[in-house]
Amino acid sequence: MQILIQQEFEYLLTNNPPIYTLITEAPDNLLAEVVIGDDQYLQNIRQKMGSSIDRAHYILIASGKEINLANLANSPVPYQVVSPKAKAELEQSLGEISAQVNKKLQIDLIKTEIQRKRRELETLNEKLNLESQIQLQSLVQSHSEETQKNLKEKSLLHFLDFIQSESTTEDFLSQLLKFVWKDLKKLGRFYQIGFSLKTSSEKSNIFTYDGLVESRALLSADFRSPTVALQLAGAWGRPVGKIMTWALPDFSRDASVFIEVVDQQLSAGVIENYFKDRLSVLSLYLDRWMIEKEYEVIVERWNRTFKSFSGYMHVIDENFNLFQSNYDAPGGEPCYKQLAERSTPCPQCPILQNKNTEFFLKEGQKVKTYYSEFKYKSKKFYFVIYEDITQLHLLQGQMIHSEKMSALGRLGNHLAHELNNPLTGIKSYVQSLLEPTYSLQLAPSLQSDLGEILKATVRCQRIIKNFIEFSHQSEAKLEDVIFSEVLQNTLTLLKTVLRSHRLFIDIKETRVRANAHDLQQVLFNLIKNSCQAMTQPGSVTIFEEEKNGKIYFHVKDSGAGFDESILKNIFQPFMTTKKQGEGTGLGLYLSKKMMKAMNADLEVSNTPMGAKISLVFDKL
Repeated sequence: MQILIQQEFEYLLTNNPPIYTLITEAPDNLLAEVVIGDDQYLQNIRQKMGSSIDRAHYILIASGKEINLANLANSPVPYQVVSPKAKAELEQSLGEISAQVNKKLQIDLIKTEIQRKRRELETLNEKLNLESQIQLQSLVQSHSEETQKNLKEKSLLHFLDFIQSESTTEDFLSQLLKFVWKDLKKLGRFYQIGFSLKTSSEKSNIFTYDGLVESRALLSADFRSPTVALQLAGAWGRPVGKIMTWALPDFSRDASVFIEVVDQQLSAGVIENYFKDRLSVLSLYLDRWMIEKEYEVIVERWNRTFKSFSGYMHVIDENFNLFQSNYDAPGGEPCYKQLAERSTPCPQCPILQNKNTEFFLKEGQKVKTYYSEFKYKSKKFYFVIYEDITQLHLLQGQMIHSEKMSALGRLGNHLAHELNNPLTGIKSYVQSLLEPTYSLQLAPSLQSDLGEILKATVRCQRIIKNFIEFSHQSEAKLEDVIFSEVLQNTLTLLKTVLRSHRLFIDIKETRVRANAHDLQQVLFNLIKNSCQAMTQPGSVTIFEEEKNGKIYFHVKDSGAGFDESILKNIFQPFMTTKKQGEGTGLGLYLSKKMMKAMNADLEVSNTPMGAKISLVFDKL
């Protein structure tokens, strides 16, 4: 503690010497905590130091018994007034002041430390806030990237599921164009999408789709050329927008997928990324589909040629076992047994003679043979043609017969439609006879017979209608349908398989959101499977249940149920419990897929008395 004391009172502090001992002069940077002196000294110090010493404690040394208040008018207010002889009292006051000063110093130190800690805390908070913002931005970015990745993976899986399930269908190319169109429409605007497949004549088979119309054309257009838009404009006879093209990799021919863009609202980078993940798969499946189609055309042409030949034709191995023929014969049996009804090979067989021969295949039937040899998997095979040279005069009659059979086949396709005409006439006549004007003149038994005729006619028309509706493929549109009506229409087509089983139905007039055609196909598959699962006459129960906001329609049979190993994979494609050749294993898989398309589900479980398959719909 610094003490500024008037020199003549220095003796009062002999045991506690001051830091500064002055009379009237004080240094400019004086920071004394205590100033001791008479009133004149205190006034001089105040005038000299000004406000820089306002915070000091002033002790007035008063030599008189009375203090002149007038002398203190311009002096600082004293902390204490003591007499020149009150040494002990002064020391006590200095002790109190020292304690206050120390306490103040401690408080100031604490405040300084608190302020320092507060600044450090504020700095730390700012740093933490900054790091939190950075981490939040990073998390938002990561979440956005993960979301985009998941959406991309989901879209790609949807594409793979589609292409795997539809690549074997007849209209795969058409469905593929529509599928890619829907995907790309989410990314921007464009005019049309198409595939270009090069032919052997250096022309391009171009398949296009603009959202409404599919078209196919054979054009001379090079999609690798920068002037392809001008080539297409000349071929199509209209202005053509920008053509964006991607070559299909590893294709068996020059092939491309292209988009015609009419404005700048379609990002090339986004479309590039879309095709980058799909071109290889697209090329693989499309190439395979095209090869299969060409193979089917070749095989069909071969089969037509094979089957249309008027004589006999077959493929046999070295042991005369049949592999293929244009006459009805089980494979694997010797040709001489099936064709010549012999127990040994024909002596004049071209295989034995190693040349083309003529001989009597049967009594009264002479044939001329043509054969060729080929190898397959290191095994010899023979392709043999038998020309019936004794019945050439019957060729014209056989051709006429073939045309008649073809005409009868075409007639059969329209038979279901033509049956409605006489049925409608019968129905109209019966309804006219049953009108009150005429029915009162008829005997009751005759009225009853006419009623039965009317019921039978309506039933026949319903059967024909249900058959046509069942076989007609329409675009899947969801609508409110009455489940029981769809069920009754389906049961009409299942009377044969249900004949040996009991049928129990407990269904209300409940409406569900579905496509009637697809729902009918699902019910047809499920009920037929239930009947086929019962080796002995049993029962099929169809009933309804509501729980957890869902409507369950159960189809339960009294068969043996499913093995647990099969149950967990029951909806996988090609999973079947039937014998080889009796089923494809796609019934439940396709039924599940159709239910998913209707925003519904299919569940399979075992019961103590057989299997239960449930159609699950949201409650309307």
